[in-house]
Amino acid sequence: MIDKIPRPGSPDVLDQSGVEINAFDELYVQKVAQKIPRHNPLDVLDRSGIEVNTFDELYAQEVAQQTIYSDHRASFFHVIRYRGTGNSHWIEDRRIALEGDCLLVLNKDILHRYSKYKCHGELILFMRSFFTQSEEKSCFINNCSILRNNYMVISLHDELFAAQVDAYISLMRRESKGENTHQVVMCNLLHNLLITVEREHLRQGGRLVETGENCGQMQLFRALLDEHYRTQKQVAFYAGQLSVDESKLSRMVRTAHGISAKDYISEKVLLEAIRLLENTTLNQGEIAAELGFDLTYFIKFFRHRTGVTPAKYRKSV
Repeated sequence: MIDKIPRPGSPDVLDQSGVEINAFDELYVQKVAQKIPRHNPLDVLDRSGIEVNTFDELYAQEVAQQTIYSDHRASFFHVIRYRGTGNSHWIEDRRIALEGDCLLVLNKDILHRYSKYKCHGELILFMRSFFTQSEEKSCFINNCSILRNNYMVISLHDELFAAQVDAYISLMRRESKGENTHQVVMCNLLHNLLITVEREHLRQGGRLVETGENCGQMQLFRALLDEHYRTQKQVAFYAGQLSVDESKLSRMVRTAHGISAKDYISEKVLLEAIRLLENTTLNQGEIAAELGFDLTYFIKFFRHRTGVTPAKYRKSV
């Protein structure tokens, strides 16, 4: 939900594959309209749903240079392997100092930007859909503790752990850069990397996210929302489809994402509205119709969630 608008910012980009390894940015935005973070123009991964790159490869992308140093949101996860000292990343208007070798794990749709100072390391960018090839992996991605917070920093001071992380990244880079990339291999390598990182996170004092029957229900809720958000925006509809009461659904969503089911639905609609404003020539009325609103209510909804009208937002980007 775009409530607070951070000052510095920059967008990140993935190819349609869903995974990428890239670098960071920073910027100070002043006008109200400019404070609304935009989605990165590169917010698309290649058809595989995953990209694995170095910072140097990220910096070499012209489109990335236009976006990574400004506040932005991306619809994919980031696992960034920082090397050396003096690194930083801006997240939700806060500068996160990254001392020494470490991993920065960013959730999708989180407002962030890269540092303007050159960084070294690798980035893995991947879509949630990349992990939905099996029910087991879908459940894992929904409950993986290192992907449940807005962001997480995990130290690589343990040499054995650092070597394991680097080995997986090296294998993923080799597989992704080959002529015949096997998505099953990439998925298994990423799965093993995340399990390894989660175990180290727990060893360093992190908490394990509970799993159970709600995993499948949350998965179904997300699928239903993707299908019906244009016409169904009431919690009662989704609760009915899942055969649970509204309060239980809201508890499930709050446990998984930290917000109510109502706000989760609204965020989904808002992000789609922003995508249409940034990437299409549809006018306000057409976008409102696309999202199941009349024009007056759409403007009211958008202004309530962002602080500006759709027209003013579009001018800012």
